[in-house]
Amino acid sequence: MSNILDGYFGLIRKLIPDQQKKVYSVGLDIGPAECKLVQLAKHADKIELVNWAIEPVIDGRLADTIQKIITSLDAVSKSVYTAISGKGTLIRFIEMPVMSIEDLRNSFALEADKYFPFAQEDIYTDCFILDPNPKGKMMNVMAASAKKELIDQRVKLLSELGYHVDFIGLNPIAQINIINMLDITEDDVSKDKAIAILDMGESVSNLTIVINKMPWFIRDIFIGGQDFTKRISNALGVALKEAEEIKKNPGAKKQAVSNACELATMNIIRELRLSFDYFSTEKDIPIDKLFLTGGGSMLQGVAETLEKNLGIEISCWNPLSSLSLPEDMPQEDINKKFLKLGVAIGLALYEYD
Repeated sequence: MSNILDGYFGLIRKLIPDQQKKVYSVGLDIGPAECKLVQLAKHADKIELVNWAIEPVIDGRLADTIQKIITSLDAVSKSVYTAISGKGTLIRFIEMPVMSIEDLRNSFALEADKYFPFAQEDIYTDCFILDPNPKGKMMNVMAASAKKELIDQRVKLLSELGYHVDFIGLNPIAQINIINMLDITEDDVSKDKAIAILDMGESVSNLTIVINKMPWFIRDIFIGGQDFTKRISNALGVALKEAEEIKKNPGAKKQAVSNACELATMNIIRELRLSFDYFSTEKDIPIDKLFLTGGGSMLQGVAETLEKNLGIEISCWNPLSSLSLPEDMPQEDINKKFLKLGVAIGLALYEYD
């Protein structure tokens, strides 16, 4: 199996930034319902949000949506960072004998079928050492895999549009990149405390648990914004398109929307409890705080319901808080939609690793 970092596919990049100084960087989050784009620029030690855009995918026409969203850039870029998520991808946390990252990748490439339920010839894999200075003979490793067909399809899609793919990663790892690349406050990632991040997407929600800015648990929960939309559609007897608009702006129907979404919300809560209990038992560290991000977290009342049932502090995570914003950038629209931009921001930041 070819090593993915020797080709075009890199599931995991190093999490500690260096001092590379490149100007423009583009992160493209391609979802089933929307595409999100972020363009950053780095000047010395300052990273600025140059441009951003969110475009709906109409009738499944991904290529048209990507072409439209990229043409919104202030400076033309033929190179993008993107990611995949959900079915066909998997992240494991395992113990391995202490070795160099090069030896680890070579060893893991030959034994990937021990850790992933995919045929070895059908996947790309990558590894990252979580504790580079282990005290014993074993070290903790994060290992990731993705089906080749998913990666090849994504590369083909962008290549046919005339764009070079610098990097294809996984959505949860992109979120971790924000924690490590930007100046996150100490309260957000307190030392030795377990902080959870729930990225509520359209069809899948990614749960990541972080200690000392490093991921120690990642799983997919296959409940997302489309589940809320379907339940609203069924409860109110309206088409999915109208249900989506009601979800975004419920107005006088706020209680009806809340009632319709209650079962899906409780299903998420059940999965979170299972994950938190498993992690806390395994690591002997309780979950201190949960950050919400992603479009699904914009549903009115979801944060309050999660906090009430989980009994921990919950807040929305604003990935823009550590970026410089141009004075002439309209604030009202981005303030409403920043929760959708986390993955795209994390991807764009890879340029400065």
